[in-house]
Amino acid sequence: MATQILINDKTKLLLKAVPYFRTLDGDALEAVAGVVIPRRYKAGALIFLEDDPGVGLHLVVEGLCKVYRISEGGREHILATLGPGDSCNEVPVIDGGPNPANFSAIEDSTVWVISKEGLSHLRQQYPVLNEVIAENLAMRCRQLVQRVHNLSFLSVTGRLAAFLVQQTNENDELIRHHWTQDDIAAHLGTVREMVGRAFRELQHAKLIAIDRHRIEILDREGLEELT
Repeated sequence: MATQILINDKTKLLLKAVPYFRTLDGDALEAVAGVVIPRRYKAGALIFLEDDPGVGLHLVVEGLCKVYRISEGGREHILATLGPGDSCNEVPVIDGGPNPANFSAIEDSTVWVISKEGLSHLRQQYPVLNEVIAENLAMRCRQLVQRVHNLSFLSVTGRLAAFLVQQTNENDELIRHHWTQDDIAAHLGTVREMVGRAFRELQHAKLIAIDRHRIEILDREGLEELT
């Protein structure tokens, strides 16, 4: 039997951090908590595979995970990195098809899972969820269009500039501090050598500085102009 989470104030706060459930009241949050199955994964653990039967909506509670696909040649392309409050695998929960991508833990992570049946019951009980799900899928569609644009029309240097802008906070500090060039190449749909060249171009343009593997943003507006 799957272990369910305890329904308490902390649980409700965690659920409120997920965009899907932000507008729900206390009773509705208790209903959501009642169908959530918590799972914990070590860094590097595979959570699910693409093309396997849909395994439910996944909500990242702690840690860091990645959504990715693998080419026939074995090259990884990361579609998204997910932290606390982020979710994935909505599509098979809605259309009943297989998982569209792979999902694994980058760091030790806690993930909450809601099955297709569980989410369907919640959608019937709380119709407001249908509108929120539609809005979230629309947002994902826009993100996908932007990714296609970047891959089609931006150079690797432009894609790297966009990545650095996206991955930094208001203080121009990287949200995640341990990006390797292989990690970044997997995000940008290229190879490590091209990422290294792009970093050198951005340094030469005095848009960034690198000191002992620490990346410093010198000109955020200049990076945004490349995107």
